[in-house]
Amino acid sequence: MYWLRKILSNGYIALLPILVWNIALTSKLPPAYDLKLFNSNIPFTITFGENIFRSIIFILPVFFRLNLTSSLNIKGAITFLFGIALYFSSWLMLIYAPNSDWSNSILGFSAPAYTPIVWLVGLSLLVESYYFKWIYSKWHFILPSIGFIVFHVTHTIYVYNRIY
Repeated sequence: MYWLRKILSNGYIALLPILVWNIALTSKLPPAYDLKLFNSNIPFTITFGENIFRSIIFILPVFFRLNLTSSLNIKGAITFLFGIALYFSSWLMLIYAPNSDWSNSILGFSAPAYTPIVWLVGLSLLVESYYFKWIYSKWHFILPSIGFIVFHVTHTIYVYNRIY
């Protein structure tokens, strides 16, 4: 039972729904999101920054211990779930209403790039500690999350400007 609790309290568990969603539905997005097209002709500095920060935010949670005992952790869980709902909704609009004014606007087109900041902040608040002897601060995760969002949105705007 101890090992199950340890596994379920690992920060990476929180990322699994997002990873499954991305893997399952990327092919359903409009053609502009095809990985080959989406990643072509993007300046190296943007691609490099985006990938460095993406790696940090998808590796760091392996070392997180999640908790739901404090009011801050509960607020984090609510923010995380709300953020996932926003993120999933941004994809659903693009999948089911690709020709809508929203999906063809810069805000709608780039929504999957900026909405993750909500669930990323929520995840940072869900964390109690690391599995090692460092003192955890929510800023350890929020700062690279902001870096990722800045580069990811910039990348998406490049694609939007190329297509529209």
